Amino acid sequence: MNSVLGRWFRTVLLVAVCLGLGCGLALGAPRVDAAAGVLMDAETGSVLWNKEMHERRPVASTTKVMTALLALECSDLDASVRVGKSVLEIHGSNVGLKPGDLVRMDDLLASLLLSSGNDAAVVIAEHVSESVASFADLMNARASQLGGSDTHFVNPHGLYDPDHYSSAYDLALFTREAFRHERFGELVGAKVADVELPSSKDGVVQLINHNKLLWRDGRIDGVKTGYVRQSGHCLIASGEQDGWRLIAVVLDSPDMYAEAQALLDYGFSKFERCVYARPGDAVGQAKVRGGRKGTVPAICEHELAAVIGPGMSESQLEVTLESLKAPVEQGVSVGEARLVLGDSVISRSPLVAGGAVPRSRLIETFLWIMRVVVLLPLLVLVTRTYGKLVKAHRRRRSGIPA
Repeated sequence: MNSVLGRWFRTVLLVAVCLGLGCGLALGAPRVDAAAGVLMDAETGSVLWNKEMHERRPVASTTKVMTALLALECSDLDASVRVGKSVLEIHGSNVGLKPGDLVRMDDLLASLLLSSGNDAAVVIAEHVSESVASFADLMNARASQLGGSDTHFVNPHGLYDPDHYSSAYDLALFTREAFRHERFGELVGAKVADVELPSSKDGVVQLINHNKLLWRDGRIDGVKTGYVRQSGHCLIASGEQDGWRLIAVVLDSPDMYAEAQALLDYGFSKFERCVYARPGDAVGQAKVRGGRKGTVPAICEHELAAVIGPGMSESQLEVTLESLKAPVEQGVSVGEARLVLGDSVISRSPLVAGGAVPRSRLIETFLWIMRVVVLLPLLVLVTRTYGKLVKAHRRRRSGIPA
């Protein structure tokens, strides 16, 4: 009887585990009641946890990460931007921009990311692309370039529209790209910022970041909150520990701050960043034909690292080396190293020669002999020709017929 109960218990446990894994919930991961979410390694884009990460949903003001990315890529942050009349039609979270105001792009970006200014989003869009519609086209094109296949934007602020949607996975991708810009990280990580807004009482306004996680955990360094009734509470949060950044996204969450922080805690405690090669490391020996040495060290130029942890396959370091012919100069390209997970390349680095390889002495001697063999007859011919020309010249001067 006990053995029957034991088998029954083990069967139920196995089914429960399989169901948990089938839902994308890794063992030991926190319970997340958000409708969708993802935990991503910012460096490689590897997914450490997910729940319905490709589900298309309204995402409210988390949209503004893409708006900020395009502002950083397509405009001068010191440019003065004229506010148009269209800001009068924008409702929701605004910073009080008035038509005719002249505002620095950097201050518009701070208003967008800290105070979630819908009016700032429209001004940025019209400055970059002249209209909200053309800016939305630019947003969609950039989303597609970054691999965001679950996204369609119709505005720069995220106010509800049935045709405006994204996914937890896509938002993490966009955030990962935005962090490549130093100014983005500075702004989303700032608790407060002073900006010059001409229509304000004193001309300067202190903005307070909407992201409350910045005050709760010193590791948190961004990113963006969002809410409209149709989306529920949404949050993109990033944290950095020992130089390693993770990005957590929760959409339609009953407690977005607690759930995002729980995901980041889970990532930092259960996973680790494994470095496979550092800049300057030799990851192979490239063959050299006709050299004084038969090989030269293949040196990695960039760091190659991946995340390892529960449910993740181990990455493989693949090295492709060129066949070289002496002489080889130090620093020339000798191949490429790739960090591969399954069928995907996580990261890659050029490989360069770690030293110089001159030609072999035998070849150098042969080439010297060949030069002598070729140049000596040529030198004799030139000498004879020159002698004949000199003699002919002397005869002409002395009147002797040639």
